[in-house]
Amino acid sequence: MKKNTRRQILDTAKRLFNEHGYNDVSLKDIADEVGISKGNLTYHFSKKENIMESLLLDGPNSKPHLTASTLNELDFIIKDMQQAVQKNTYYFLYHAQLSDLSPKIAAVQNQVYQDILNTFRQTFKNLNDQGLLRDEAFDHEYDRMIDMLHMAIIYWAPFTNLRNNTAISPDYRTHAWSIIHHLLTEKGKNELKTIISL
Repeated sequence: MKKNTRRQILDTAKRLFNEHGYNDVSLKDIADEVGISKGNLTYHFSKKENIMESLLLDGPNSKPHLTASTLNELDFIIKDMQQAVQKNTYYFLYHAQLSDLSPKIAAVQNQVYQDILNTFRQTFKNLNDQGLLRDEAFDHEYDRMIDMLHMAIIYWAPFTNLRNNTAISPDYRTHAWSIIHHLLTEKGKNELKTIISL
């Protein structure tokens, strides 16, 4: 029963955080929604930060992606990243604030960054070896590109809110490929046309 209550608290908190934002949801709100007392909730999680820590340990980016050797496989990684934003909006809307809540959350965020960096480094090397990505024009060009992709995904949710009702699609996948496009060789650009239309 305790395990079910704990899971119910986490699922409810995630839904409420997505609907109302992390700052606008209290422990009492979560307890009321679950149908338990606040005291019962604090038996499982003494603070709201503990709920956030637990949510982060089983999502949204708890496991590193496999590396890609084709543009189709890279597209799968990009789509997976976009789905993570859609399912965990609360995390991305409050990303900067969350790192200040606890050292554990900051450590998780740092590990996610390292995982993404390593995944894309190996992926870009694989694509370069296949003749789909050109060589770097200057030292660490790929790393800077990876940082741009990472920053874009972290801030995609608030950016989408900011650009609401504009002519440009709020689709991260299209945006990511627009960033990567100038690194592609002619072979890569031709292959990309079969995957997505920019």
